[in-house]
Amino acid sequence: MPITVVTADLDLADFTRPGTQAYQQASAELDLLGHAAAVLGAPAIRLLAKRALDQRQWVDLTVPDLTARYGLTTLIELHDPKWFTAQAVASMAAHLGRAPWLGLLMDTAQVHEAWRCSDRPDDLAARVSALVPHTRAVHISESGDDVPSAGLRIVAQAFGHGNDDNRAEIAYEWTGADRSPQSCLARYRRAVAWWCSRVEANP
Repeated sequence: MPITVVTADLDLADFTRPGTQAYQQASAELDLLGHAAAVLGAPAIRLLAKRALDQRQWVDLTVPDLTARYGLTTLIELHDPKWFTAQAVASMAAHLGRAPWLGLLMDTAQVHEAWRCSDRPDDLAARVSALVPHTRAVHISESGDDVPSAGLRIVAQAFGHGNDDNRAEIAYEWTGADRSPQSCLARYRRAVAWWCSRVEANP
């Protein structure tokens, strides 16, 4: 089975202070992971983004280019509902447009959390759609029986089209309590069937 991504414990904020020892250490660790991912044949490294960046951090953000060195994309997984505010989405899209070696990993559970926390949930779909050109992977993430969740519906609305020019890799992630092979396979098949039905309905 191919390895599609190598996950890092590094956080995006680790790369907002160029010239510091912390930045140098984070860059060195990322380079080691890049080398390992290249040896394994994985096309991407994943960074967590635990907190939305402020404007100063966006200016200072300098993630090393693993595409030039190893042919890898660095994926940013958004883990804070504040990533989906209008200002954060605009700043993110602008930065990613200048850094083609970076991409997003869109997780439906994180989108659902943003929807749950938002005081204007109806605006979330448009913000997720604005990030489609910068997204390289989508995780259909489940932990319970709420399928389809609001987050999954929003992501499917943005990405579940059969004619998308920029097709992100679609993956399934189960984090619930029952990890038996039978249960995991049943949930995976249910999620795939639901997603495929959306694609067929939105050619």
